Amino acid sequence: MELRDAALKGGVFVAVFLVVATLTGLGSIPVPVEGNETAPLTVDSHQPEAILADESTETGEIELDASGTQKTVVIDQSHNNSVSPEEISPLVTALTEAGHDVQFYTDRMASQQSLDETLSSADAFVVIAPDDQYDTSERRRIAAFADDGGRVLLVNEPPRQAARGATVSTPMTNLAGAFGLGFDSGYLYDLAEYDTNHRAVYATPAGETALTDGVDRVTTHTARPVVGGSPLLVTNESTRLSTTRRQARYSVLARQGNAVALGDRSLLGTDYAYTADNEVLVGNLLDFLVSGSR
Repeated sequence: MELRDAALKGGVFVAVFLVVATLTGLGSIPVPVEGNETAPLTVDSHQPEAILADESTETGEIELDASGTQKTVVIDQSHNNSVSPEEISPLVTALTEAGHDVQFYTDRMASQQSLDETLSSADAFVVIAPDDQYDTSERRRIAAFADDGGRVLLVNEPPRQAARGATVSTPMTNLAGAFGLGFDSGYLYDLAEYDTNHRAVYATPAGETALTDGVDRVTTHTARPVVGGSPLLVTNESTRLSTTRRQARYSVLARQGNAVALGDRSLLGTDYAYTADNEVLVGNLLDFLVSGSR
């Protein structure tokens, strides 16, 4: 008797387990109803619309509105910058197709020509995620370049490692400090509203400006908060910073005079340049670069 009771109990357990597993794995199963027909038994939390995040469409082209004479845009590669022409091909292609000259200031070029000489014939200077420090004279020269009407774009990304709550001094934060700008440590994420994953954070214009003209919403990916200057793009209130877990609206794009700081380099690459209104924002950034007064 004890053996038979144990077998019966084991059979009931297996049956219940199979039903639960089926409901969990499939989301719905057919169950009999009156008239020998079947109707689906649905588990709402396992339906695709409840699991998958909304994905922004990828449409549009990067367009420049600024017209006039050819401008020279110099992109720094001489400070161990994490950038190559292929990685920012949307930016390079849009500028060259609009008739502008794009130069990469490489280590080889730096060995033959100083940064001061290079900037003397440039109209805009782009710095993306440097790993080597800019010395005092270089920071002063870049600041003077902006004061003289040149345009400067500083694009950063989260450090590979950062202690919780730490404010990390990096080559980019030191350079940005020359313009009253900076980058907070860590990366941004949002568990409430996001595009494809929690690090793909939405940002919207903080006001009406030339740099956000035509932008409704952009998607950033593992962005770093920008501090200082006038905020141009801010995240949702549900956004958090990885190093502090603090929930707030964070700036990811800010301007101070002729310098603009962007906390997400992925916006300039092929993976995210055409997501949401990203291509509109990139076009506005390029207009900014080629519309200085030098």
